[in-house]
Amino acid sequence: MRYYFRLTDGKEELNPHQGIDLLGNAAAREEAVRFARGIKAGQTPPGRTWDGWFVRIVDEHGKEIDTVPFDAVPDGPEVKVP
Repeated sequence: MRYYFRLTDGKEELNPHQGIDLLGNAAAREEAVRFARGIKAGQTPPGRTWDGWFVRIVDEHGKEIDTVPFDAVPDGPEVKVP
């Protein structure tokens, strides 16, 4: 199944992700955590913070599967998500 990751704060939504084929919802959540960690580790554009933002996981049918708050994603080296 194809999954898409949307960055949102509940008001604004950014759609930087072209989608990725994954084996299921658990794999999509793990990928969303990696995606959020990569964004947090990168340079933030001037005037933007990621406080209050999250990654919204949507499947190929447009159904929301899960959300991953940036605040819940650990900083530092990549860790295995349970």
